[in-house]
Amino acid sequence: MTAPLLLDLTRLLPGPLAAKILGAMGWRVHRLLPPQGDPLARLAPKTHAWLNAEKTEEICDLKHPAGRARLAELVREATALIENNRPGVMERLGVGPDALLSINPRLVYVRLAGHPDPALRDAPGHDLTYLAAAGLLERLEAAWPHAQLADVTGALWAALAVLEGVRRGGGFYPVHLEIAPRVFAYPPIPYLDGSVVCYGVYPAAQGRVALAALEPHLWARFCQAAGKAAWRDAAFTPARPENPVWLEVIAWFRERPAEAWEVWAQRHALPLRAVRTGGVPGGIRPW
Repeated sequence: MTAPLLLDLTRLLPGPLAAKILGAMGWRVHRLLPPQGDPLARLAPKTHAWLNAEKTEEICDLKHPAGRARLAELVREATALIENNRPGVMERLGVGPDALLSINPRLVYVRLAGHPDPALRDAPGHDLTYLAAAGLLERLEAAWPHAQLADVTGALWAALAVLEGVRRGGGFYPVHLEIAPRVFAYPPIPYLDGSVVCYGVYPAAQGRVALAALEPHLWARFCQAAGKAAWRDAAFTPARPENPVWLEVIAWFRERPAEAWEVWAQRHALPLRAVRTGGVPGGIRPW
């Protein structure tokens, strides 16, 4: 059976990431780039290469009749298309959702857009402004400089929109990046911020370890394996210098390298891992 074809007309991060996710699920991904290419290739070449490996691509200038004809040709055999042009651009070029769905009624047309409010339809934006508009910037203050959370959640929603569109037999699905990160809007869960002894990151003799013994039976198992019965009632005590147990746990973890602690934790079935840096190589599909 031939794998479904996704036409990727996007640039920068959210659209190419959505296409990469679908590619990891077995889709054929074919990029259609404007003559000027993708600005991410110049801004962050390593990121661009990671996002777009294993995709085929060609230059397709939609401002010219030949480019629009080529797109129409590809749409006839495509299952889905994803684009991130500003709203109205594709329509002005004669290749918007209505036009392409008239060529292939079962096409899933996904548009990554910024804002759902019509008054802001033409307002440009990026990850930072979408998080701000979603009311999540303060909560994610420590995270946004390191990971583009609106962009990544937008990519996931775009991939889900493609799958939903296939299930429904085609159609137009706008995905708004201002709304996408609302998955992070759940009420905060206590103790998951490193403020208690049983859940946090500790320095080791070499590297660091992440300990997540949140459940009482896991903390009890940790204390037993460590031979530290005196810690049993201190799981949710504060991770602060005035807490002697926290200081003892810090000193104890400094006795071995992080990798050795991970081996120890696996032997005792404990939720503890060495902190790795730079990402771990391998595929992105989690099954």
